[in-house]
Amino acid sequence: MLLYITILGFIVTLLLLINLKQSNKANIYLFFFLLINNIYSLSHYATVYSGNKYLIAIMLVHFTPFYLMLGPLFYFYVRGLLNDDHRLSKRDLIHFIPALLFLINIMPYIIKGWDYKLNYASEVVKDPKNFINIDYLFMPSTISFLTRPIIAIVYVALSLRLIVNKGLEFKNESLQAKLIYKWLLFLMTISLVLYLGFLFFTFMSFYIKTINVVDYSSVIILYTTIAGLILLNLSLLFFPNILYGLPQLDYAIVTKQNKVLEQELGIAEDSKKQSKSFEISAEKLNLLKLKVDGYIIQKPYLNSAFNLTMMSIDTDIPVHHLSYFFNEHIKINFNSWKNDLKIAYVLEKINEGTNEILTLDALSKQAGFGSRSSFFIAFKQKMGVTPTEYIQSID
Repeated sequence: MLLYITILGFIVTLLLLINLKQSNKANIYLFFFLLINNIYSLSHYATVYSGNKYLIAIMLVHFTPFYLMLGPLFYFYVRGLLNDDHRLSKRDLIHFIPALLFLINIMPYIIKGWDYKLNYASEVVKDPKNFINIDYLFMPSTISFLTRPIIAIVYVALSLRLIVNKGLEFKNESLQAKLIYKWLLFLMTISLVLYLGFLFFTFMSFYIKTINVVDYSSVIILYTTIAGLILLNLSLLFFPNILYGLPQLDYAIVTKQNKVLEQELGIAEDSKKQSKSFEISAEKLNLLKLKVDGYIIQKPYLNSAFNLTMMSIDTDIPVHHLSYFFNEHIKINFNSWKNDLKIAYVLEKINEGTNEILTLDALSKQAGFGSRSSFFIAFKQKMGVTPTEYIQSID
């Protein structure tokens, strides 16, 4: 069962990778966090349940340094989500020192020949407890295995401290802020359960050898891991809105030409100069709407290559902010919004009589549609009739 859950985890992380472009870039840390957790799950399956010495020889030791990155990745994800900024500083490289030390520590095993690794794996197949019978460079295996969960737990605690230090009043914030708050609490709870369980299992394996609880602990850890991985992976499928993160909309806009529209939207003068905060207020979203409305006056959607990335570059608005704006604020996905603008342009030209000069194919290309079929589909979806039927109805 653990193997199937791990495969599911890899599929979910692949889906997350595919959607990284249009989501909060802090999700790159979540991607690697989930990926390494699933690699650990596969390693656990290989060691305890597979009975395959080849799989054990590959999985058991080689990936150890990656497990030391779970804590920093978790911390970077939470920090990036809260600050709406995924970038790392040079100082952040310090967080990768433990992983580097572990890599150096296991070098004697890495450089060993394949026969040595198979012999070691064969001993583990005979008794999983033999996984500690390996010589590292400077850190004994007992300390090595205990350090991994301890460091992960420390980073989860540091991540919780980030939220507390921000002094957020999520209960009075937007729906997205409440969603992120619940998601972070869920993620921290699951992570703490996994790493505390792993710490307990490791401690019992090494130091209480007179009590035969290792197998029982393995079962607990197995089902805890399965439950945690299922909840963690499936939550991304059922709550995709967390991928937007917490967009901090702080767009300053020159508004001398837009005072009437600003008044209609209820935008206060001070809101145009607000610094970043965790409130995704109606005023901030309306400011973003002003910027988008000003941008489309240039009709960039008539370019057949027009996409969300191009819009992000032209407006200097992050892609995940735009995705959040379209999907959560105006309740339409970007492609539908773009096609609606194209159709509006075609309707304008038809009503001007341009269709008497240009063919429908020429009109569709002028509107930026890539093909005749995509034009007809978008037109009928918007108007309920085909372009030809529409023209006949107005003649």
